[in-house]
Amino acid sequence: MRTLREDLRALAEQAPDVDLAAQAVRGARRRRATRLAVLTATVTCLIAGGGAALLQQARPVPAIVLTPPETKVLPLPAKDVGPVEQAYQPRCRVAAEECADRAWRIMTRDGETYELGRDVAGPLQVTADGRRIAYYSSKHRVIVVRDLASGKVWKSPLKQSAEDFAVEYALRLSPGGLRFVVSGWGGRREPNKLVDVERGTVVDLKRGWWPVSVSDGSGPVVLAKPYDMTSQVWVLGHAPITIQDFTYDYSALAPDGRTLARLGQTFDRDRRPMVELDGSIVLFDAVRGGRETRVQMSGIAEGLRPSKLGGWSNGTELTVLAVPPEPDGPAAVVYAVDVRTGQSRKLFALRDEGRSVVPGLVR
Repeated sequence: MRTLREDLRALAEQAPDVDLAAQAVRGARRRRATRLAVLTATVTCLIAGGGAALLQQARPVPAIVLTPPETKVLPLPAKDVGPVEQAYQPRCRVAAEECADRAWRIMTRDGETYELGRDVAGPLQVTADGRRIAYYSSKHRVIVVRDLASGKVWKSPLKQSAEDFAVEYALRLSPGGLRFVVSGWGGRREPNKLVDVERGTVVDLKRGWWPVSVSDGSGPVVLAKPYDMTSQVWVLGHAPITIQDFTYDYSALAPDGRTLARLGQTFDRDRRPMVELDGSIVLFDAVRGGRETRVQMSGIAEGLRPSKLGGWSNGTELTVLAVPPEPDGPAAVVYAVDVRTGQSRKLFALRDEGRSVVPGLVR
């Protein structure tokens, strides 16, 4: 089975070559010709009518352009910042090389927007409660964890180069943010390490295992490894279990320390794509395996479909990101879904920006 990345690459290779510059010139010429034709027809009608009043009425009325209000962005204060709702990097509207060091912005639940500065242009994650952020500091060459309310900062004992984050990576935080897994290329590339910034320890993880969930202190660490048609889930300290889906779409570990959720899917060899998400959540015991519970989600807005899972706000509600299937669809929305009933409630919509981070999302 091919990965989504491979499918997208194959699709791009099938697209026809387009000369954008030539296309723009041709479009401009067509628009100019159309304007001249319309102007000529208008003048002809005016001459035939012989009315100066008609000439006055025929003058074009300037279009009313509504400019959306700009977001007020402030430098991130040293402390007293409220919990984060979402983080994002502003969409790049100039040359790509000028956007390489775009600073992250965080939006708090009370509506404030702050910018973190040019030193924080690499990876950034937010704890599920929104109270702490973790980011790569190019100045110190480490992951830094920061408490937004107190301003206290912890630095990772693991030195890393910016090249570690030039490819696909994962930065998975514990609920308190002081313990995390940093992993390259789905666990197949260095680094793949468990870091405790409070204790100053770094533990190597087995290669090929992708981080799903990290608990505070000495709590469980959950890893996963997809195969061709199945996947394994491994809670460190226990034997791995096998599930009958190829998937990366897991939640964080539930407060009970053993329940995990994944997005439900259907499989059909004669369908393209062969695997499709079916709008359900599947609950299972990540330690023992065995019986699973499938719950169909409801209340997701039309035009959106569940895409990623995240942390638990309590013992029964789980964070779910729903996105449009097409790029020009509605804005993505974050929901809290009750895993007992499947009923969802809207939390907030994502900004239409280049890169976004949802607190606690597993991606």
